[in-house]
Amino acid sequence: MRAFLLKIWASAFLKSIWGAYLVLTSVYCLLAFLPYTYVALIKSPAYAWMPWFAHHQASLYWLALLALAISVWLADWSRAKRKTGALVFVALALAGIYLEVRPFLPGLQNNWSAYRWSLVALLPLGLVAVADLWNLHRWNSGQKNTDSLPYSNGVWAGVAVALLYAASVQVHGYAGNRVLKLDAAQAEVTAWSVLSHVLVAVIVLSLLNFIYLGTRRMRRPNGLRLTLYGALVGLALRIAVDRFLGSALTFERWPAHLYATLFAVSLTLFLGFLVLPFLDKTNLPAADETATFRLMPAILAGGLSLLVVALPTLIGGGDWDGVIQGTFTRFCWTTLTVCFYLMRPRRTNYSLAAVMAVLLLGVIGYKALQVTAIFWAKPLGSTDDEVAHTLENYAAQDASFALAHRILGNAREASCGDLCRILREYTNIRDAEAKTDLRLVDSLVPNTASRPNIFIFVIDSMRPDYLGAYNPQADFTPNLDAFAHDNIVVHNVYTQYAGTSLSEPAIWAGAALLHAHYMQPFSKVNSLEKLARADGYQMVVSYDEVLSQILSPSDDLVKLDTDKKLWNQLELCSTVREAEALLDRGLAPNKPLLFYTQPKNVHQFARNDMPGMTADNWRMRSGFDNRIAYEMHQVDACLGDFFNHLKARGLYDGSIIIVTSDHGDATGELGRYSHSLSIYPEVMRVPLIVHLPTEMRRRSIYDDNGISALTDITPSLYYLLGHRPVLTNPIFGHPLFVETREELQTYRRGELFLASDERAAYGLLTENGKFLYATYDFPAQSFLFDLSRDPNAQHNLLTPSLQQAYDQRVIEQLHTIADFYGYKPGMGSLLAAAH
Repeated sequence: MRAFLLKIWASAFLKSIWGAYLVLTSVYCLLAFLPYTYVALIKSPAYAWMPWFAHHQASLYWLALLALAISVWLADWSRAKRKTGALVFVALALAGIYLEVRPFLPGLQNNWSAYRWSLVALLPLGLVAVADLWNLHRWNSGQKNTDSLPYSNGVWAGVAVALLYAASVQVHGYAGNRVLKLDAAQAEVTAWSVLSHVLVAVIVLSLLNFIYLGTRRMRRPNGLRLTLYGALVGLALRIAVDRFLGSALTFERWPAHLYATLFAVSLTLFLGFLVLPFLDKTNLPAADETATFRLMPAILAGGLSLLVVALPTLIGGGDWDGVIQGTFTRFCWTTLTVCFYLMRPRRTNYSLAAVMAVLLLGVIGYKALQVTAIFWAKPLGSTDDEVAHTLENYAAQDASFALAHRILGNAREASCGDLCRILREYTNIRDAEAKTDLRLVDSLVPNTASRPNIFIFVIDSMRPDYLGAYNPQADFTPNLDAFAHDNIVVHNVYTQYAGTSLSEPAIWAGAALLHAHYMQPFSKVNSLEKLARADGYQMVVSYDEVLSQILSPSDDLVKLDTDKKLWNQLELCSTVREAEALLDRGLAPNKPLLFYTQPKNVHQFARNDMPGMTADNWRMRSGFDNRIAYEMHQVDACLGDFFNHLKARGLYDGSIIIVTSDHGDATGELGRYSHSLSIYPEVMRVPLIVHLPTEMRRRSIYDDNGISALTDITPSLYYLLGHRPVLTNPIFGHPLFVETREELQTYRRGELFLASDERAAYGLLTENGKFLYATYDFPAQSFLFDLSRDPNAQHNLLTPSLQQAYDQRVIEQLHTIADFYGYKPGMGSLLAAAH
């Protein structure tokens, strides 16, 4: 019997390999179809396994098929199913031969072919399951099942999951800051998380028990009951996938709905194929084998519990939009609950009245506590809004509570309305064409005056409050602080885009861009490249994932970091060592140098060979994310060494040196994480420190009180190199440094348009940076913050009348950008292409 049980577990594991291969293949194809993820994950991958997976598609398919074949052999299919299975395996083998001849993953492009392959990859997932589930006579014959699902196991599973995730939050916080948050507020949040998990368990078990009660008097209840259970699981999966596609990828309408439906149906069938052997009463152990039968789920539950606690710390910031933790949470809920039922089998037979009573008591009790939160939740806030905000902040750290909170209808969101649909028409524009020749000056003629070397350092994800020049508490950037002390520190600087793939091109363009990755040919709008060509600069660039798409092919372009296979391996110290070697050898004579790099040392997905943080090389700083602080310290040391190298070669004083960032990052201190998706001060604010040659600085004046933007960098270089006047246009950047107060006033802006990098989220910074407005497509919600009183943007001041006014201004800004580039909504957007 023990050997038989091990065969069931081994068979399930091997089936999982087959299922994982097909799901990964389908998701890979879908990511290739969507413009943003094609650029960020497929064309320029952040993970080494992704190109490896695509390159070895056929070999991995045969390995997965072999695992499936062994699992079927272990399962010992009946003669009838063996005949059906043989036909299925013949079809799968033919598919494998096709992949050997024409593997499609390595050559996927950002088009509808990728979408079709994403659907095709799901078909074998359900096909094999149907072959196994086709004959369900054993579920419809014999003695009827008289057992309901006991609530006790589900409740205990809910409590365990809530406490495990609460522990994971504490472990993650301690790993980053060496601080444990153990106070009344944390205790109440944890208690509320436990109650939320328990109520979700009660609701789900009640639904399953309602199905049981509704089918128990039928002639053959078991098959129908399993079908209804599967339908319930499939519906939940379909809703979850559809919501994820809309919220994280701004992908909706019939293509998204079709994918979500096929994914849910295929995965539900496969899950049935996976778990039904464990539910077959003929496979249950005899009394003397019970301990052995329960040992495997106990081991699985123990290992999974350790992984729950450690996962946030293990993945750190490398979880794009919470996909890993969100997916793992759903797996954890299901697996731990099944383990509890396998370890604690109980016989129960609830009546309809009992099930209804448990459900009503659970919901009423929960709602009563929720309504009276103002009385018992004082540690969480003094108003209902503050309490809700505290819970949402905790949900950002606890993926399991976030899921339970949303299932119970507590997430503050609305459906996609008219504004949302308008925003999406201008977002992730597919195959955007650069029809307009962007000109920052009327006539760009070669500069005959002095041409200083230009060094531009855009430290990806660097926040100003992690620099001593902006925040006296940051004592870990001495070289940059010294650099700032001797040069120009510009405050009140913002990026117009919340992520690299739009922010970096906008720096080179010196203007706002269409929300596209990327307009082609980009040379028409690449103002910095035009300047370099016109003035005869030798361009030396760290050839990252963006520059490889937007720079014109040229034999004269010197590319650094070409040995880096993944964009998140780009690292400043390695780059400047290459640059120093070039400077020492000497470049083209009589040509000034334009050097540009955007290292990923501080990025949440950074993967490099720099020494890791240890107790010997780092002192923990409270109030900071110590991973970022430590990496900033490394960046600071590398920049300090490079500046010294420039000084030693006599290149420092006469050069323009710019240190900035493409965007910031939300690190959880305010209940918000990551970038690209959201418009908040910690994401949009950036540092900007500028060194100018002595004579140039003497003639320059600047306004440190007005709003500045990264799109001002290139226009500033135009002005400083004598290309004047820089034209005024609503979408153009402005020169930061001019020679007269009158010019300064001419270029002053009162409003700045903001955008997400990957989704339909837009914003406005108004009244010289006093107010920040942001509106999102999914979940459809809008916020207005008074940054003069609420610098961390935690208190929403929006009213319906203000929202209407701000929404109109956002739409006007989108129209202005679209009109300049000749884009007509409905002709190039991803969603329009879905009609």
